[in-house]
Amino acid sequence: MRKATSSLSEVLRLCGPLWGIGAFIMGGSVASLASRIEGVKMSKPKNKTNADLVDLIDQLKAKSRDTGAALWRDVALRLSKSRSNWAQPNLSRVSRYAPEGATVVVPGKLLGSGDVAGTPTIVAYSVSAGARAKVEAAGGRVMSLRELMDENPKGSGVVILA
Repeated sequence: MRKATSSLSEVLRLCGPLWGIGAFIMGGSVASLASRIEGVKMSKPKNKTNADLVDLIDQLKAKSRDTGAALWRDVALRLSKSRSNWAQPNLSRVSRYAPEGATVVVPGKLLGSGDVAGTPTIVAYSVSAGARAKVEAAGGRVMSLRELMDENPKGSGVVILA
């Protein structure tokens, strides 16, 4: 008795040109035909396509290795996730949970709903125009992650708000 094939390359080698015809006859695509074969998985690639974001993630990981600060590795892992799982806090959450005088890192997008308390220093991958205007009007500061890596390589006094 012959062993069942378990890899797509083996199936393609065995079926050759009939593979595409089989998919056509069965009324689907090659991916749908492959899903009917046990053990063959064809899924979407899980790579980031934004070159600037990929570069930033690589820089964060390198900074973590160089300085030994776990903060940069944590932010890199959070940004590596799907964008739908990124943090999107409003300014009201920053005012409620961030300690006074700390630098707040948002590994995602900061949104502008709510009021700003004090003069916060906020670092985020992305900041809405309303949030930026409110923070700067209150005397606070909005920075990018790259700027914070250059200013504070050890990540001391930094709080992640996610």
